[in-house]
Amino acid sequence: MFTTSHWKRLLLTIPIVLAVLISACRSAKEPVTIRLIGEAYAPLDALTKMKGAFEQKTGIKVEVIQKDHQAVVSELDQELSSRRVTYDLMLMPHRLLGKLAEKGQVQPIDTFVNDPTLHDPAFKPEGMYTDWWREISWYNGKLYGYPFTDLTMYVCYRKDLLDDPKQQAAFSARFHRPLTPPTSWQEYMQLAEFFNRPADHFYGTYIQGQQHVALWYEWLNFAYSFGGNILDTKHGWEYGDIVVNSPENVAATDQYMKLSAFSPPETLNYNWDDALSAFQQGRVFMGILWHDQTPLLEDRSVSKVVGKMGYSMIPSAINKPFSQLEGWTYLIPKESKHPRESFRFIEWAMSPDVQIQQTLKGGASPLKSTYEDPRVKQIPYIPTYLSSIPVAIPKPTIPESEQITEVMQRGLSEILTRKRSPKEGLDMLATEIQRILGQKSKLRYPVK
Repeated sequence: MFTTSHWKRLLLTIPIVLAVLISACRSAKEPVTIRLIGEAYAPLDALTKMKGAFEQKTGIKVEVIQKDHQAVVSELDQELSSRRVTYDLMLMPHRLLGKLAEKGQVQPIDTFVNDPTLHDPAFKPEGMYTDWWREISWYNGKLYGYPFTDLTMYVCYRKDLLDDPKQQAAFSARFHRPLTPPTSWQEYMQLAEFFNRPADHFYGTYIQGQQHVALWYEWLNFAYSFGGNILDTKHGWEYGDIVVNSPENVAATDQYMKLSAFSPPETLNYNWDDALSAFQQGRVFMGILWHDQTPLLEDRSVSKVVGKMGYSMIPSAINKPFSQLEGWTYLIPKESKHPRESFRFIEWAMSPDVQIQQTLKGGASPLKSTYEDPRVKQIPYIPTYLSSIPVAIPKPTIPESEQITEVMQRGLSEILTRKRSPKEGLDMLATEIQRILGQKSKLRYPVK
């Protein structure tokens, strides 16, 4: 027989049961939605437009949030640190992988890859450029993701001016050699001097001299060119001797600073957006750009130099080709509410059709098969990009890499603004990096 207390308990239970039932019904009706954040540019925009095929195939909805480079990094840093993560999947610069992995803010995907109920057998990871995949998406022997883009930098130049008979004759008379793309820094300087015409508001080259991450990236090309580096390591996840103040880097920095003489007067305020704009507006003859910027030189809606550009490897001072290894990688936050669904989306995004479409929109696919597509082969900068892949040099992905990047920006800015000489500035940076790394690394070149 029900007593008054029984009825009270029953009445208290009914709302709970109803809430559970309502939640279950809602869950049955509402599909899972995963939230992805990444840098706003053409490849991610292309992925956003194609995601409908994944949604239709799986029933999983995908919300894509696009922001500029620094906004993505800053927002995710705040969310991951607070453990109040609102994203299920994120695209991050690979230089930050060590920090994220060591703090446990992202999760390895090995278990997903080895799950036959989840892994798509049609996706073959061995079809990627292995060295790039290992550097961009692995840390300490663990797999954390797959590359969204495999990026590098190379020289972009005005091919129409290089092919002009009048320019060829004048250049040959002045420098006693044919007018060709530069293969050495001496040749680069000759071209920069020859085409530097300030009276016409046209300049031989530029440097990305603003105190910005673009400065660090651009300077690295010169360091690699002279046989230098920041740490003496084979892989980005390793610690090694600090060599940032090596004689090679001093020579590289001297060469870098010389380019300002043939650059626009505002070149010390340039970042990568300003460099791209200078090209698009027809204000410079040549300069170093990222691979994923070059499509915007060939876009008639934003560029005045469509069909006029040529592309070549960055000059080497040691007669050894090189390139810069960089990329953004798919990572699943530790607090992701839908990690399995996020993994399914990653593998779908790595499929050949999606990779080809992203590459046609300016992406940099890690899949070798992408570059066998006839449409991709017709892209003018692809041969230079493919030449760069086998000779790419990795950068630090250790947990302290973000701190190293920040001090490098400040130190290089002081050198470019003549507050310190290259030797003084690089010695200071060596001391700063030693402070950051402590006993994990030692100075190869002692600071006096």
